[in-house]
Amino acid sequence: MSAHTPVPVKPSIDTAGEAPFRRLFKAALTNGSIWPAFQPIVCLRSGRITGFEVLARWTDPTGGELSPAILVLRLEAFSLLDELLDALLLDACGAAIGWPGEFKLAFNVSSSQLSDRHLRQRFIDASHKTGFPLDRLEIEITETTLTVDAERTLAELQAFDMLGIAVAIDDFGTGYSSLSRLEAFPFKKLKIDRQFVSALDQSRSKRRFAAAMIGLGQSLGMTVVAEGVESKKEEAILRELGCHYVQGWLYGRPVQGEKAALMIVDRGRATSVDFAHARDVSPFQQVHQLASLYDQAPVGLCYLDMDFCHIRANRHFASLHNLSVEELEGRTIRDILQGETLEAAGDMLDRCLEQSDPVRYVWTVGGRNVRAAPCVPSNRCRRRVDRSLCRVHRHRRAGQCPADTRERYELAPNNVRQATRPRLACPTSGLARTSPTEHRGQ
Repeated sequence: MSAHTPVPVKPSIDTAGEAPFRRLFKAALTNGSIWPAFQPIVCLRSGRITGFEVLARWTDPTGGELSPAILVLRLEAFSLLDELLDALLLDACGAAIGWPGEFKLAFNVSSSQLSDRHLRQRFIDASHKTGFPLDRLEIEITETTLTVDAERTLAELQAFDMLGIAVAIDDFGTGYSSLSRLEAFPFKKLKIDRQFVSALDQSRSKRRFAAAMIGLGQSLGMTVVAEGVESKKEEAILRELGCHYVQGWLYGRPVQGEKAALMIVDRGRATSVDFAHARDVSPFQQVHQLASLYDQAPVGLCYLDMDFCHIRANRHFASLHNLSVEELEGRTIRDILQGETLEAAGDMLDRCLEQSDPVRYVWTVGGRNVRAAPCVPSNRCRRRVDRSLCRVHRHRRAGQCPADTRERYELAPNNVRQATRPRLACPTSGLARTSPTEHRGQ
């Protein structure tokens, strides 16, 4: 028998032990198999790129691309994350310094790295070596990082903030962060995890979660980014919810530097307007602002749910029923109206749900002549509405008896999937006008 010389088997990246993995890792850094991938973050208002999240990719010449999740786990297990970060910082900043625009670069940092006292110096060194400004760098940490030595973490993040390096909380909604930590830590950006964005147009509960997170982040003065956006429908809903920045395959997958630079050219350079501080325009804030406005005006306003229960009312509207706001809220129209008045109001509201053209009514309530002109969304929109709000406005008409009032019932959709704004009757001319976004609920 002839003897066969055994062929050496190349160790696999995802199964190699520590010593062979370290050798493979060093070689990959040297030959460029490990490279920075850039995924764009886009301003939803302008469509321009305001930044990139820098992600590590390891492409094996024989075995293809290693899964990012496995890569991070293996690097962390063998204490190689710092070496990877050094390489990513130098390669990404060195490439991006020549690209047009004032975009930012964001790098993921683990809890173990954050406890390293040399972490900040790694960013400073990369900035000095490449010329990429420190104030255009960001770090992203997950919620679980906040549970590890909170005092030390807070001090480290504050030090990053003083350097001008913004801190973002990543994958928000999947960890254990508390509201007190969100307020105490110097976060400049909140990134909503993709699980609350995926199929946003098909899940009412996801829309509620997304609306709450957007409102929370903006109320704390943070820039809010929705991750994992993959469809125009999801994008439309996020725009309605007041989200200003988005990230996901709809705008581009993680790509090499050359393609990332072309993305900026294709979408146009971001301007200062794209980086303007995001004001709180969430539905929560819109409704709050609207209620505050009407509380100070001689206008009656109430919100009804689909059971015609008064969810919110101001004192002007409550006075129509000789009730206080506290007495009115929580009661349905059946609790406060009777007989023909109840029948007329119920019929009017039911008809509001069934047609888009204004329907005008005149009847007497407590000796007052009431005119109502309800308006509703178009048929196409109404089929997409889950719940509704009803508003009642009271306008005293000049030159008439104070008891003679006009009421306008406005039925506005309480579902962010609505694509077209409802049309409302103008209280003075009877002409139609487009309703503002404040008329939507969450």
